[in-house]
Amino acid sequence: MSLFKKIQEKIIPVSTSESAVIVSTPSNIKHEFVNFQSAYRIGILSNYTDSFSQEIISNYKKQIEKFGYECEVLLFVDKKEKDHNVFLQYYNWEDLDRKAMLPYSPKTDRFIFKKYDLLLNLYLQPIPSLLHISKMSHAKCRVGPYIESMKDCLDLLIPKKEGEDIEQLIKDINEILILKKYERKDV
Repeated sequence: MSLFKKIQEKIIPVSTSESAVIVSTPSNIKHEFVNFQSAYRIGILSNYTDSFSQEIISNYKKQIEKFGYECEVLLFVDKKEKDHNVFLQYYNWEDLDRKAMLPYSPKTDRFIFKKYDLLLNLYLQPIPSLLHISKMSHAKCRVGPYIESMKDCLDLLIPKKEGEDIEQLIKDINEILILKKYERKDV
């Protein structure tokens, strides 16, 4: 092979087909219905809209932990600059892949690969990076509001009423999944 051909192969990228799968969903995960009685590790995924919504999610995390569960929160902050008012774990535009605009950071990867029993999606409109984390999650049961474009990323859909906010969604989740004090299972 000529020197020119070798240089050309290094410089010019090999074309890929249009239908090539860039991100594939994990197929070895068995999603199943899990309520609070059969759960221990709980993940909360949401977006940061204002300090009031962050306070609601923080109080919900504390309530869950008070009942004896392990709980982690990951927020998406839709701002390019760092926001010093966010005190929960978060990621922003800097943590997204530049081309695909999908989460690409150690924070988001840890959240995806952690084996949560319940992953609570507390956002009321489809946000691509949050949908990606939910879809790729290794959680047993992914719970969220019933929105047509989000149903592929969730295992349990909570009926959403017109004009519903995060507080009402949390109440609906607690009623359906029966939030009560954690009871240790016999081994």
